[in-house]
Amino acid sequence: MSAAHLSHPRGGSHGATAGASTLALASPASHAIAEARAPVALAGALLVLLLYAAFSHGASTVTDGARVEVAIAAIAALAGGACLWTGTLRCSAPRLALAGAGLLAAFALWSGITVLWSVAPDHTWLELNRVLAYVVVLFLAFALGASHSRSVELIAKGFVLVALAVSVYALGQKLLPGLHIAGVFDLNTTGSVPRLQEPLGYWNALALMIAMGVPLALALALDSEGTRRMRLGALLALALMLLTLGFTYSRGGVLALVLGLLAGIALSGARLRSLMWLAVACAAALPSLVLGLTDHALTAANVGLGARETAGAVLAGVVIVSALALIAVGRTLLGLEQRVVIGPERARAIVRSLVASTGVVVVVGVLAVALSSRGIDGTVSHAWKSFTTTHETSTSDPSRLLSVDSENRWVWWKEAAGAFSDRPVAGWGAGSFGVVHLLYRRDQLSVQQPHSLPLQWLAETGLTGALLAIAGWGLLLSAGVKGVRRRPLGTERLLAAALLAGSVAFAVHACYDFDWDIPGVALPAIVLLGVLLGSSGRRADQPVAALRGPGPVTRLLSLGALTLSLCTFALSAILPSLAAGEAGTAQLTAASSSPGALQTALRAATLASGLDPLSDAGPSAQAAIAEQRGELPQARAYWLEAVRREPADVQAWVELADVELELGDQRNASRANVRALALDPLGRSAASLRSGASFLANLIAAPPADSATAPPLSRG
Repeated sequence: MSAAHLSHPRGGSHGATAGASTLALASPASHAIAEARAPVALAGALLVLLLYAAFSHGASTVTDGARVEVAIAAIAALAGGACLWTGTLRCSAPRLALAGAGLLAAFALWSGITVLWSVAPDHTWLELNRVLAYVVVLFLAFALGASHSRSVELIAKGFVLVALAVSVYALGQKLLPGLHIAGVFDLNTTGSVPRLQEPLGYWNALALMIAMGVPLALALALDSEGTRRMRLGALLALALMLLTLGFTYSRGGVLALVLGLLAGIALSGARLRSLMWLAVACAAALPSLVLGLTDHALTAANVGLGARETAGAVLAGVVIVSALALIAVGRTLLGLEQRVVIGPERARAIVRSLVASTGVVVVVGVLAVALSSRGIDGTVSHAWKSFTTTHETSTSDPSRLLSVDSENRWVWWKEAAGAFSDRPVAGWGAGSFGVVHLLYRRDQLSVQQPHSLPLQWLAETGLTGALLAIAGWGLLLSAGVKGVRRRPLGTERLLAAALLAGSVAFAVHACYDFDWDIPGVALPAIVLLGVLLGSSGRRADQPVAALRGPGPVTRLLSLGALTLSLCTFALSAILPSLAAGEAGTAQLTAASSSPGALQTALRAATLASGLDPLSDAGPSAQAAIAEQRGELPQARAYWLEAVRREPADVQAWVELADVELELGDQRNASRANVRALALDPLGRSAASLRSGASFLANLIAAPPADSATAPPLSRG
């Protein structure tokens, strides 16, 4: 298999020459042990990272995201040492995969460049850090896949454990809502919203996390080379994951799972067996799922804890009985697998029967729709109207699983399309949709992402960035498909197909949600795909110890450059988080009226302002403190600095207008009000300003004024 090797494991000759490395002089046995430990350590570090990201609400906040990025930098530094100095890791992948990774790296660079014209430069900085972290993790996954002969199995089993831990914690919120340990965890989270969403903090993200783990659990369950205990454990994990996913009420998660499984099963080389074991797991999860979706105490909002505990105990009993029955059936099937052999002809006949049965179900469904009161045309028209209409929706009713409502996604997609049409080449700046959305919205709905990754890329980074990112992902997935197809039938083929299935599920789900902004689900997809591709580029006939590279001086310089780059990246991740923390501290401390507290708050706000020169959080805090101290001219200067840093911050313009009015400057107050109205024509602040100064409506000229998709107010 053609592969491109990005690094060497060690330099020097095999003899004890003056230029030989220390590693070259070590015994073969000790070197072999080091070579085995380094990839395992890397796998463990990545899996712990994924677990932490999942249990920190997806690492989607500034603070948690910074922690994850710093951890990534540390892991990469250690892996770089193992790759460049000791030679116990190497990084290789097929050329197609390297091309895809290169495009993603170019996308990261482009995201950083957009800060020059971004309407939300502080968000652009955060987005740059996030994309850089994803690229670094991709190359770490390449290294893991290329450096361990059983890397696919290693990461598959490890991620199943991660997904199972997430599933068990989430399911516990239904079964044992009263269980809690002070300061550690509290499972009483389904009182107001019965949908499962913790530990990731978002039900669709939880569903996607599980959808990426299900194909791997299925592959382990039907792996004929695995132990009996391992296969039954994987089967039980599969059923629990399916049950948990159902309780998220996530239609997008179900769709991503189905399409991911179709891709994985089609490439697994064990289609019939996969369908059989999947059907068994689904049957085991069905009784618990039906009870959990129909019991009022488990599906209604604002139900008392006592009622939920009683219903949860009943549900737990059903889950336990179903699990025991599943284990019994699984043991029987394991015995039948050894005795019953299905030949190719019979297998094809069974597959044809399944396809025919599916076709019959589809035909019956179409006939039922045709004979309904609406008919086919009326049903399609009603579904389309429901999909495109903006209205309040229930997020906690299980019946939503049968709904075709887009939950306002259609509106946000149109806003993103409008933003792209006005800046098609360069976009508005990476991470800026939350600000751009205010210019195009026709309602009071507030959103930070358009809930579609391709459209988000188009709106924020323009056609340039979108092509880089989409092409990069396309090449990676294409290389993954080729890598799976080239593997012989057996365990590795099953697991490789399952890794690809998880990545496909992520790619599908990202088309209608904001998964890119949630490292807790984006990182697993990158790790799964990267390990698959790294193992595809591994050369079995050329072991790590046989490769040669440059001498120790070159390797030392390379390691120094890598370490410096990673330290810079870590610092870039830390600064916005520290600044946000100091600004928040300043705001809280400023609530006190004592001079000492205000002085402390001012020091924190000044520090925040210096740590993050792209954010207006620091100057805003400084301005609020100055106002509280009665220093209006100084407050005005701080607000001017805030709007200079973030010209699209509506609230900063409103606050500046208030200060100008207090200072008696009616002209500048009007200008600030006009700017606030232009930035958010339909916002509450704009409505308040408009009611008090109707003449300002004639002055609104929100860019882009000539857009066919812009709201009427912004067109003047």
